Amino acid sequence: MSAGFQLLLGPGGAGPEGLPLELSWDGGVLKGVLRQENPVLGEIRLAFQSRLEGLRLRPLPLPPPCLEVGGEVQPQREGLLLKLEVALALPEGKSWGERAFFRLLQAVFFHALEKTLSQQRGVGV
Repeated sequence: MSAGFQLLLGPGGAGPEGLPLELSWDGGVLKGVLRQENPVLGEIRLAFQSRLEGLRLRPLPLPPPCLEVGGEVQPQREGLLLKLEVALALPEGKSWGERAFFRLLQAVFFHALEKTLSQQRGVGV
C-alpha cells in the first residue's frame, strides 16, 4: 500500500508550514521525519531517506517502522516540486494476528496522511 502526493519546497528546502514534516538535504540525500498522531499508538515518528539520482528520488533502506519515499523532483521558479510516492515499512508480522494488525495500522496511517495533506496549502494529493 502506498500513497502519492506533491509537495512544493521553497528556497532553501522549506516545506509548507503547518505540515508535521521535518525535511533536510544532506548532499544528494533527502532526509525527513513525518510525525503523526495515531489513535492506537499515540504520536509516531517515521523517518525516511531518499537519494537524488538525476531528477529521481530513490528510497534508502532504514529499519522499520519507517517510510520509503521515492518520486521525482521538478525545479520550479518558486523552488522544487516533489512528486512523492510514500510507502509505510513495518516489521514483518510473524503471526496472522500481527499481519492483520499491521494492515490496520497502514490503513489508519494512509487515511490520516491523506486528511492532513488535503488540509495543507502547497501540498497536493
